[in-house]
Amino acid sequence: GILGNYELSIPLLGNYQLDNAATAVAALEVLARQGFNIARDSIADGLAQVSWPGRFQILSHHPILVVDGAMNIEGARGLKQSLVQYFGSYIRLEERSPVNNYTTQAILVIGASLDKDIAGIVSELVSLFDKIIVTRSHHPRSMELSSIVAEFTKHGVEPQVVEDVADALSSALALAGERDLICVTGSLFVVAEAIEQANRLCLTVEQQNL
Repeated sequence: GILGNYELSIPLLGNYQLDNAATAVAALEVLARQGFNIARDSIADGLAQVSWPGRFQILSHHPILVVDGAMNIEGARGLKQSLVQYFGSYIRLEERSPVNNYTTQAILVIGASLDKDIAGIVSELVSLFDKIIVTRSHHPRSMELSSIVAEFTKHGVEPQVVEDVADALSSALALAGERDLICVTGSLFVVAEAIEQANRLCLTVEQQNL
């Protein structure tokens, strides 16, 4: 930082969270230089306890269930990088880890809100997944299913359509084996409804570092 070096840890997954933490430290240092009493230990303690539900949050390990509220191309790119970093053997990379004998599959559950760059989001994520389920939240600003399907069709993919997020997650769980991966993304509204369904199904686990 500007005022010195820090030994910090955060309980959030994803490289982009390091950038977020650095930005938070920089902002606090600016306040400290303006006379605010901000102890270095307070910065470390605050970051160690930070919680951000719906941002690369792991809800289950068998199968792996990740929810991430990526709602634009930058968020989708960050999600893609995190999936490659933590679950590269599950997703459709050019070379998948031989330890899994190519038996794992990755399932995407996606919905979006109106006015979002669904074309950009799809272009970042479409190549990673074996199966796609398109859905929508109950929020009045949710994007029409046909608009999302059309973007996948441009990439030669015909997704499954399930109108309700809870049903979409249940469909993904029915398709997935214990060693597979499910990712729910595209909208914080979609993610919130997926978390509610995961809680109803008693899937939720404590966030853990990988």
